[in-house]
Amino acid sequence: MVTIKLLAYMYLFFIVAGAVTILILLYLRYLTNRAFKVMLRMIDTNRDCNYDLARFLPNVQGLIKVVEIDDVFYEITYGENSLSKLPAGKKRRVVREVSRPDYSIRLGIVPLSPRGYQKYIYMIVFEALFLLIEMDILMKIKVTNDAFYNFSKLQAFLLHDVKNVTQFIRGLLFNVGRTEGAEREHKLIEYLRESTPALKVRTDKILGTLEIGVAKQSSEEDKQEIEIAGLIRELFELHGIKGNVAGDGVIVAEKHLAVTVFENIIKNIHEKSLSEPGLRCFASVHEKGEALQVVIGDTGSPVKEIERMFEPFYTTKSSGLGVGLFQARHIVKNLGGTMTVANTERGVEFNISFVKAARAADHIEEATA
Repeated sequence: MVTIKLLAYMYLFFIVAGAVTILILLYLRYLTNRAFKVMLRMIDTNRDCNYDLARFLPNVQGLIKVVEIDDVFYEITYGENSLSKLPAGKKRRVVREVSRPDYSIRLGIVPLSPRGYQKYIYMIVFEALFLLIEMDILMKIKVTNDAFYNFSKLQAFLLHDVKNVTQFIRGLLFNVGRTEGAEREHKLIEYLRESTPALKVRTDKILGTLEIGVAKQSSEEDKQEIEIAGLIRELFELHGIKGNVAGDGVIVAEKHLAVTVFENIIKNIHEKSLSEPGLRCFASVHEKGEALQVVIGDTGSPVKEIERMFEPFYTTKSSGLGVGLFQARHIVKNLGGTMTVANTERGVEFNISFVKAARAADHIEEATA
């Protein structure tokens, strides 16, 4: 009889214990779901504030009250920006801070309850808030760095083109000062007739870069079919380079873009020929599937560290800026093509691949952006 009563009590005890356990689990699930809803609301609010901490943080206070957090305080610094909110009173606090070269974050909360299960819930929300703040800061830093990079690249391109124009003017002044007699004057005029088209292209590039809005509006009118082999022959002649050009092919682009690509290559070959008098050039243009392949090379010595040829600001010349070939490949890429360089048995070869004329127009707008 006693055994039956004992079993009955034990059975009742297990029922009660099971019911209590289920209630506790349901309550914890409710608290966890509530915490996740708060985190989702924080993410939505952050997005609605356009990831701007100055707008986002004041809205956090109302969201975190739900998860037993009475107050939030912070000291945030990144770049030239700083945000701060001091804690109210001397209540119990939870603080986390991180310091990096570009930013520092000190974030704290004042919880309403120190109980273990409540701490588990509010710490989840606290960590999520900290990560959101850090993400917003890193996004701002990346945008700023990208803007500075693009500005520096634009400035380097301008300096490169201005240097070319300045060198032309300096050479012109030198020749004018040495011009005496009708024959020399005639030669100077012939030189100017040959070189002023290239000078116009360079000055148009500078003005087009400075007046970005005008350049974009006129870009449609500037598109034209460009016969690549003929352009290379003109640049060979302009720079006084001896060489053969085989084949032919056409692309559709703004002419100053194509001139920039090939002039940067040919000018590098010309400067190399000054120290290697026997150097000769060769070029070929031919269609290959949907692409127009252009090869330009020289018979001179191989280039050391050739893998760095397209690296911005890398140059082996004391007067060079190191942006010419970087600029050339950038243009080719935006026109939908590729550009590589290699030391071969014949010499140093540049390989340029363009989209053929029928499809090139689809890529022009990107190249002028």
